[in-house]
Amino acid sequence: MAYQALGLGTTIGDGTGDSIRDGGDKINDNFVEIYTLLGTGTALTSGISATATVVTLTSPVISGVLALADGSVSAPSFTNNGDTNTGIYFSAADTVSVTTGGTKRVDIDSSGLDVTGAITATAGVSGTTGIFSSDVTGLTLNATGDTAASDNAAIGYTSVEGLILTGQGSTNDVTIKNDADADVIEIPTGTVNVTFAGNIAIANAGNIGSAGDADAIAIASNGVVTFSQIPVLPANSILIANLVDDSITEAKMANDAISSVELKTLSTLLIKNSGGTTLATFHTAGA
Repeated sequence: MAYQALGLGTTIGDGTGDSIRDGGDKINDNFVEIYTLLGTGTALTSGISATATVVTLTSPVISGVLALADGSVSAPSFTNNGDTNTGIYFSAADTVSVTTGGTKRVDIDSSGLDVTGAITATAGVSGTTGIFSSDVTGLTLNATGDTAASDNAAIGYTSVEGLILTGQGSTNDVTIKNDADADVIEIPTGTVNVTFAGNIAIANAGNIGSAGDADAIAIASNGVVTFSQIPVLPANSILIANLVDDSITEAKMANDAISSVELKTLSTLLIKNSGGTTLATFHTAGA
């Protein structure tokens, strides 16, 4: 129903205004419409209260668009009347921002989510499914800063070091596990050592080396190992008892593989069989 105005006439008592009955009817109709829209028809229940500057709504239902001013980082559009520098505002076109204590914490725009400060994900409890995960998931995680020595477990990046993994634990600083939760690679706490739980496999015809000799150990695709330098072995590390038959043959020995330098300190060289019987004796000049 549209608002019905009372007909007051042109001048007092000119007889052109509404009669008392017609005027009262219009008044009643107007109030019925107000009470119907804002209450039960007989009582106001909308929860509207007003002062000179504040309108308070109790549990309102808004069916249309609610348009607000942009607000600012220190005076957001949506706020708490006891904490007016904390809330939601519109910092730029197509951008929704969150501020706490007058400091912007979150921007949401067409490019995604931009957070200022730490992100903490805490596991919670759902009333229907029990404990729910606190995982942070996504396609990639791009670190932009270095880690610190005190980090429990952190991923970082620098232009020189690239990807950085930093951790600290009572046994290991970094542990890499497989999908069976078994340790695969460990860096023991406070060391520069690396422990591998299983085998180390390199590509066919790959090399194992040092910074000064990248191909110190070359492993062919058929498993044959070649050393770029003469290996240095500890005393008594090669014993006849440890060698399988024909493991050392003339074809496998380079010329002068055993030179006078190695023999000069020997006065007698004995060659024995597996039963301990001497097969040949060589006498040298000694040192």
